[in-house]
Amino acid sequence: MPRIAIIGTGLIGASIGLRLREKSEIKDLEVVGADREFDIAKRAEKIGAIDSAIRDPRRAVSDASLVILATPVLSLRGAMADIAPALEEGAIVTDTGSTKTEVIAWAGRELPDENSFVGGHPMAGKTDAGPSFAESNLFEGARWVIVPSRHASEGAVRTVRNLVETMGATEMFMDAEEHDAYVAAISHLPLMAATAMFTMTRDSEAWPEMSKLAAGGFNDTTRLAGTEANVAFDIAVTNRTQIVHWLERYREALADLQERLSDEEGEDLFRHMAQTSWDYTSYREGATGREEIDQKASPMPRAELGNLFMGEALASKMRELTAASEERLRELDREERLTRRE
Repeated sequence: MPRIAIIGTGLIGASIGLRLREKSEIKDLEVVGADREFDIAKRAEKIGAIDSAIRDPRRAVSDASLVILATPVLSLRGAMADIAPALEEGAIVTDTGSTKTEVIAWAGRELPDENSFVGGHPMAGKTDAGPSFAESNLFEGARWVIVPSRHASEGAVRTVRNLVETMGATEMFMDAEEHDAYVAAISHLPLMAATAMFTMTRDSEAWPEMSKLAAGGFNDTTRLAGTEANVAFDIAVTNRTQIVHWLERYREALADLQERLSDEEGEDLFRHMAQTSWDYTSYREGATGREEIDQKASPMPRAELGNLFMGEALASKMRELTAASEERLRELDREERLTRRE
């Protein structure tokens, strides 16, 4: 009976298990799971994510042709070292970690040469943790980054590609350094920004009152602050250089926005916000990837703003600002004349 072993049966591992047991075309497939907290593995078994929970990871990977490591990133090296002596010759090992450079290096040191390691990172998840929140469709339509180690066989890469297809995800090949640089911007920076924003606001003396007012905007923007601490910490320490780089760029963007806010006329600020809104809407409507962005989300030509949406919006906004300014001047003039009469 073919066996797939999942080491780490939390949200990601259990979701993979659910999908495998629902969608896999491998006849008589056995999906087993192990977790450093055995009760979590038992919960995964209870919801049907795995056929059986096994206390010892080495026994779980015994006879497994594919091993999926779905532990927090900093636990991956220990998991690799733990299962290495028990791996079947030729067994393929993959992971779901959010960073890849150090993980690929660990695999090279800890796993036997006869076992191919193909790194993976499904770009999907939740802030909720544990198998109770697992979903078989969690990866449906998501990108799944594949980062083969230098010595991974073609057959191993093909096996992981088949896994990604079974998950309903779309494969995307990268090298480890490229992956870590990109996810630092689009995944890890938002986590750090949400953490900073929530901490800043919570530490305000007015937080008891503000917390009652907080609604969609604040909750959406700070949602990632609720990421499980182990996950967030492991991401931070294994990708700190790239995260610091993007935090510096974020500071520059905030400084630029602050400078635009100081413009009392408001025209430059409105141009910036209108262009950003336009670009973001294009992105949400599918303008992703180099070709799509070039074709669909190119900057609006500023020389012809009068005939385009942004130009019309700008013209309308500037008329409002001008009218408000003129009305304020008239009001000041009336107040001055009244003062003179008195």
